[in-house]
Amino acid sequence: MRVLTSFDDRAPVPWANGAGETTELVSITDSEALTPHLRPWRLSIARLERPGPFSALPRMDRTFLPTSEVVLTVDGTARRVPERCPMCFRGEQAVVLTDLAEPCFAVNLMVVEDARGPEPDADSRRRLSMIGPRQPSPPRLAGQPCFVLTLDAAPHAPRFQLFELSASELPRDHLGSVILH
Repeated sequence: MRVLTSFDDRAPVPWANGAGETTELVSITDSEALTPHLRPWRLSIARLERPGPFSALPRMDRTFLPTSEVVLTVDGTARRVPERCPMCFRGEQAVVLTDLAEPCFAVNLMVVEDARGPEPDADSRRRLSMIGPRQPSPPRLAGQPCFVLTLDAAPHAPRFQLFELSASELPRDHLGSVILH
């Protein structure tokens, strides 16, 4: 297991719409070097402190995982998002954080959409996706990258530390983590 980056080592930056802050763990450019056979992706940790709109990010498939229960309104429909359960939506959708019980963080995985549309051909680059901690780990495929992002602090793994797993390693449930594969 190799540590790629840590939340504590990165400075927060304003959201594209200025309504909050995020800490980028992996940029689009970083992802292209890290996983050249996958569609470009970005991983960040947003601070959710009050209701407000999300930034529009057209041509991005987004997966959102809050550390506490929140309510999002997506294209006018309210949806309760339980703690540590991923929710997917497209970057051009109108998304508003309408309710949160307490300030929390949210893991955001954003993957560039395939330019060929919803039915990519066999030559299309694969997509990275996020599996929440309450979901079973998918089987590992040979040559498929696997990353683990810790959600809880532990002596050997601070909160929001991103690890790359070798082909023989399996994610450990006790880390309180999400899997990117």
